[in-house]
Order: sequence, then C-alpha cells, then structure tokens
Amino acid sequence: MSFIDVMKINDVMKKFLLVICLSVVAVLSSSGQKVSDETLTYNVMFKWGFIEKEAGVIRLSTEVNKDEGYFTSVMTGASTSIADKIYSVRDTLSGKMMLESLEPVYYEKIAHEGGEFSRDVIHYTRDSAGSVSAKTLWEKTDKKGNSSKGEKLLTATGITLDMLSAFYYMRHIDYQSMSVGESVVFNIFSARHKELLRITYLGTEDVKTGKNGELVPTYHISFTFTYDDKNKEQSSDPIEAWMSQNERRTPLQIVGKLPVGKIRCRLVSE
Repeated sequence: MSFIDVMKINDVMKKFLLVICLSVVAVLSSSGQKVSDETLTYNVMFKWGFIEKEAGVIRLSTEVNKDEGYFTSVMTGASTSIADKIYSVRDTLSGKMMLESLEPVYYEKIAHEGGEFSRDVIHYTRDSAGSVSAKTLWEKTDKKGNSSKGEKLLTATGITLDMLSAFYYMRHIDYQSMSVGESVVFNIFSARHKELLRITYLGTEDVKTGKNGELVPTYHISFTFTYDDKNKEQSSDPIEAWMSQNERRTPLQIVGKLPVGKIRCRLVSE
C-alpha cells in the first residue's frame, strides 16, 4: 500500500462525520436532546503495527439559529504538513439542517485532494408522504486542468441524509432501546449517487479519552456503506465508533481499516 492510500483517510472520515446517521424511525431518541453550538476537533492517526503517525486534523463547528428553526454546520479536514508532501488534502463540508427533524436542506462539499478540485452541491425537497428528491450539481478539475460538470436528480423514500447531516442524526438514535447486534438503515445522498448506511449497535464500553486518560462510558457502534457498482452490490468494511453516553452523545473515537494498518480518529478538544 502506498502512503497515498493512507492519506485518503478523509474518505473514511467523511463517511463517518460524519460521519455518521433512517427509515426505522422507532429507534430515534425522543429524549429531547437538542443540537447546540459547539466546535469539535479530531486528530487523525495512521497506525501500522507499532508505528503511529499523525495524518490530519478535522474540525466540526455547529451554529444554531433557534428563531429560524435550523442550524448550520461546517467541517474542515486537512492533512498534516508532512503528509502534504505525499497527498495534500483540504476539504470543506457545509450544510443547513432543520433543528427539530435534523433533516438536511442544503449540502456542499469542496475538496482539494492530491492536486485535483471538486465541488458537490445538494438541494433537498420533501413531500408529506415521506418522499425525498434532491437536485445535485457537481464539478471537477483534474491535475491536468481538464474540467467536467453535471447535474442529477436523486430520489428516495424515508429518512435521507448526506455525509454531514448523518453525523448529527447518529447522535440522536436511542441506543438504550436497542439490542446488541440490532441495526438501522437509511439513505445517504452524494452529488452523483445514493448509498445505504447501516448502523449496528455493539453494546457499551468504557473508553480512554485524550483528556487525562480518563475512562468514559460510551455506546459502541459500527457502520457500513452499501452501493451499486456496475449493477453489483458492494459494501464497505465496517467502521467502528465510540460515542459518549451523556446527553451530548459526542463521538470520541473512530477506527477504520485500511489495506494495511488502521486509521484512528480521536477527539482532542470540544
């Protein structure tokens, strides 16, 4: 595996912060948890055997507009200066979501990765029957300066999110009412296609945080993405996450497998 594969950890992170999260409405928390203003910072580490190196930093900021009934979110991901020499990453994901339902209204991703540029935009429309349609726009410029762009109409039934809004939805699932091994599945839109995201509850576990190494009670979950590849269904390797059990449900740690080694993302400040 080349180090470029390592630096593509942002694909994992975007699918978590992401990841992260429903056609099964019954599992959603009714505890009245609310979205609040916050800024979360994660260090992204690559681990291979005894070797562990910092690969990037991810920051997620949330701003609530109670008067208008929505909140906005911006997530940035950047590779470290050392990693930049191999594969530079500067990504920004932004979105607008409804405060009560957490449903996305607008989503945009701007990516500068490995000398290439891309931009994806999604505008959502919903009807009273639960159908969702989204007008998506995309554009891309490769290393040679060749540009392409297009648009598409995506449709789905039930709860439909994107990589950014899934992060908030995941934090409002009522894990206490779930049995170990129980899963929920919902739609994920990107600019060009629809995927299914499956979140599986794995139980509770105490996890050491980066703050003084204290043990924090968490909900342990995994999630996989399923998509069509040339009319053949493909699923990603499971990505594991540990989320605090307090009312904020803050994701504390995420671990994803690579062809060689693992990628680990840990909360360092909030």
